[in-house]
Amino acid sequence: MLPPDTVVSDLREAWHRTLADSLLGLYLHGSFVAGDFDSNRSDLDLLAVLMSDPDEKLLDVLAELHVDLDRRHPLWAGRIEVEYVSLDAVRLVPGRDHVIARISPGESLHLLPATTHRVVTWAAVHDYGRTLLGPPAGELLPAVEPGLVRAALLDHVRDWPAWVLEMTPPGAQSYAVLTLCRAYQRLRNGRQLSKQQAAEPTAAALPQWADLIVWARDWWYDSGLDTDPGRFDDVRAFVHEVSAAILAEKPDRR
Repeated sequence: MLPPDTVVSDLREAWHRTLADSLLGLYLHGSFVAGDFDSNRSDLDLLAVLMSDPDEKLLDVLAELHVDLDRRHPLWAGRIEVEYVSLDAVRLVPGRDHVIARISPGESLHLLPATTHRVVTWAAVHDYGRTLLGPPAGELLPAVEPGLVRAALLDHVRDWPAWVLEMTPPGAQSYAVLTLCRAYQRLRNGRQLSKQQAAEPTAAALPQWADLIVWARDWWYDSGLDTDPGRFDDVRAFVHEVSAAILAEKPDRR
């Protein structure tokens, strides 16, 4: 079940009211747009495109905005994931350093560098984002060169063997498996799939890991319990093997 229209409308109004002078566009993306949104598990993923880079002063304003959203929509508290980025940063203007602001589940609102790691999200919003405010994403955001998206995804894959060491809760383990499935499908087939959509073809391509992938999918989409002991050793082995296999492949021209 998708979030009630009243929630999405309230999000639109909150950002318009708070950032009217600096907001160029607000876009939904992720599982909400991909079609496998789970109201009990999924986050609401948004990209807010600003006229200029966020700073500490804006961070204070945004912090109040998110506290107010959590108060008005307690069922979504901690599940509204937003990246605030300037249009210049998305364009990756040569010779300029940029920062973005970000808030996500388990991660408080903070500033961080606008590295090329972010282009995976920006490209997905350009191609598939649902407009809440501003022009269509494909009109406001520049298209991202496929080679740059691929390079960013490969950087993510290189980092996963280190990231997985902190994935001890079962939800984090499930996330790690499904996210790597998405990267596997995008890099091999050029398709941007949701976590659920990526699970089945990856299980078929990697039958030795099919049982683990099915476990991760079922935990994520069938409301798995935090008391589940998880499968950390298997997940760590999966991440190491699949990451190494991806990185060993010859680059294609997608």
